[in-house]
Amino acid sequence: MATVRVGRAAARGRSLPPVSVRSGRPADGYAEAGRAPYVIRVPLTQTEFDQVQMLKTRQKTTVFGGIVCVAFGVAMARFPLMLPLGILIGVVSAGLWVACAFWLRRLLPHVEPGPKADEFTLRGVHKAFAAAMLLE
Repeated sequence: MATVRVGRAAARGRSLPPVSVRSGRPADGYAEAGRAPYVIRVPLTQTEFDQVQMLKTRQKTTVFGGIVCVAFGVAMARFPLMLPLGILIGVVSAGLWVACAFWLRRLLPHVEPGPKADEFTLRGVHKAFAAAMLLE
């Protein structure tokens, strides 16, 4: 995996080379990577994009499901096992959220501010993407 620097306008404006940052194959679209305020759009193949979207959906689902199960366990606490069961499901949901976050970090490059104010540094990109960035 390689490290590249990209301009802020190119990273946010979807004008990076159409080469997947993950596999180096021709990209079909863009997905958001990084955390606020360093959110950028990186090119991915359709399969990789689908994986990213599935993981983000699962993260949201586990948070919602965990909260609902804990709330249901608290509401039904008069029954002996409902509260511990709700808490157990909430803990398992938190674990699943962490697992999804881990896999998202493996699928998307690490985004950090660059040495200049108008640059980002992308770590963990495919060598083909890095080569395409040099050609631009």
